[in-house]
Amino acid sequence: MATPRTFAPAKQFVGIANEVTQGSPVAMTATVLVDEVKPKDNQNFLDDKSWRGSMGSDSFAKIAGTKTAELELGGPAYGDGIGYFLRNVLGDLAYVGTPTGSGGTTLSQSVTAGATSITAVATIPAGTTVQIGTGATAECFITGAPTGSGPYTIPLSTPAGGLAYQHASNEAVQPVTAPFTQVHSLLNSGSGQPISHTVTHFLGPTGTSGARQYPGFCVSELGLKWNAESELLTWSGKGTSFPSVPLATAPVAAPSTVLPVASWRMTVGIGGPASGVTQVATVTDGELTIKRELSPYFTVTGTQTPYIIQRGGLSVDGKLNFVAADESPLLWMLNNTQPSLQLYIDNGLTGAQKVVFQVDCGIAAFTESEADGGKAAVEYGNSFSALFNTANAGGSGGYSPIKVSATNNVPPGTY
Repeated sequence: MATPRTFAPAKQFVGIANEVTQGSPVAMTATVLVDEVKPKDNQNFLDDKSWRGSMGSDSFAKIAGTKTAELELGGPAYGDGIGYFLRNVLGDLAYVGTPTGSGGTTLSQSVTAGATSITAVATIPAGTTVQIGTGATAECFITGAPTGSGPYTIPLSTPAGGLAYQHASNEAVQPVTAPFTQVHSLLNSGSGQPISHTVTHFLGPTGTSGARQYPGFCVSELGLKWNAESELLTWSGKGTSFPSVPLATAPVAAPSTVLPVASWRMTVGIGGPASGVTQVATVTDGELTIKRELSPYFTVTGTQTPYIIQRGGLSVDGKLNFVAADESPLLWMLNNTQPSLQLYIDNGLTGAQKVVFQVDCGIAAFTESEADGGKAAVEYGNSFSALFNTANAGGSGGYSPIKVSATNNVPPGTY
């Protein structure tokens, strides 16, 4: 008797890669460390209920209609992995490095978005990681071989696709190194559509490779949760993709060595930064959820897959639970104070293992506050909505209800 064939869920893993064209699958470039993944392919069936002279009122046939897929996944919030999903749901990305202290120059002329090279006053060796500009429009590239005798033409080799923003003459061009900080805000320029990703799921049963790919993945919800007493900082996400396809070649897991972060390391600021007089020391646990409208569109092109998965509006809300040192949580709601909210968490490590998260909601409107006198200490449970404001907007301008910054050792071009 042959040994029954089975597959061990413990061996599964998830990979991810940036797409150039939504829905065109690409091989995974990174392993995303999760402890939960729930994929589901959706086949729409069209019923034929035409009368045929028989006592039937249900379908005489089911015709295959359109297809999509859904994914739910999550786990500890690793500082070098969650950036893929933040960019997917928000879209606007600024990249800032740590200056090396030498080799800096300036742009000798302005440059437009999409440009694949810059003109600089001084030359820069090939293979140098440089930061162009500062603030919300900062972006980092690895350079190619320079040409010219001054000013110099410097190719921007990685990431591909050229500049995301325009830059004025005399803006700084500074060699940088890790750690890098990625700043995610709501994309408001162009079509307003963030990047999409191919998610690869190795589970086992798929022939040849053991894995299926979910191309065109778009995040509809991304949540953060924390509990100082008992939990890591965790995240959860869900979204829609094109229907899955079997992968031809078996993928290989390459997990990061970066560790997750304990929730007790978080500090909270209300009405200012999460330090000094505006740090609030009474938050025990909480959650924050970013939601994005998604609408798959299908067109008559002879294919069952979407023409596009369109991103729509975005909203942010959350909950904070407080030990009641005073009535402040209740008064923020009753007085409609709408203070700023900052969440800050540093893993306390150095070098390649260092991770910092910072979440800024410039206007947090507390909409509910419930007193709880049934525990050892009086508590308040507050709900809030993050309102759109210009302070949280990125280089694409407009308004954003949130800005999320992550400091890690992830080089430019990764997200």
